[in-house]
Amino acid sequence: METLELDRLPAGGPLNGRESRGGRDRERENAEDLLLFREFLAGLSNGPDGARAARESFTKIYLRYRERVYAYALRVLGNEQDAEDLFQEVFYRVYARAQSFEEEKSLGGWIFTIAHNLCLNKIRDRKPQDALENVTLCSEPDQDFGEDWQAVIAHAMAQLPVEYREALVLREYEGLSYTEITGILHTTIPAIKSRIYRAKGRLRELLAPYYKESL
Repeated sequence: METLELDRLPAGGPLNGRESRGGRDRERENAEDLLLFREFLAGLSNGPDGARAARESFTKIYLRYRERVYAYALRVLGNEQDAEDLFQEVFYRVYARAQSFEEEKSLGGWIFTIAHNLCLNKIRDRKPQDALENVTLCSEPDQDFGEDWQAVIAHAMAQLPVEYREALVLREYEGLSYTEITGILHTTIPAIKSRIYRAKGRLRELLAPYYKESL
């Protein structure tokens, strides 16, 4: 570990090995998502005869997003059980609210909007002492993770204010566009960029003690 370059954060995680996607990749992915979703809606509208087609299309959507939604929830909530429960609820709501999806939006953005709202509800329901809103910086590592640098990063991410953490995860790990993120977090592109910049700065401070110890 010779450098501490957070401008190139690793996109890997327990269930997600994607790297940030470029604009063309996002456009192609959005087009594929929309086609699958149209097939899903068409199956639903055909009654019993379309049930099988609807299930097949929804399964494809689920398989495209299950790892990403779980990884997002885990990074935002920092708790495996909460992430597992929320992950299941997201797809239940995607299915139940399918008719409310507006095609001019990206399907991925809509799915992550549902996940975002559920995450906020979960965080609000936690006891005040469990909320991970405040960061306490220290000069020495507060936990020993050995050589597991991914665990170190996850520990530091969990200490970020949730608005910083979400913006960073959606952009750097999920590769969503700034426009998509503004729709999810209900803010502006400059605000998103500012949150990501502040998140990376805070991470550098949090990771510095571990980095020094590894030299």
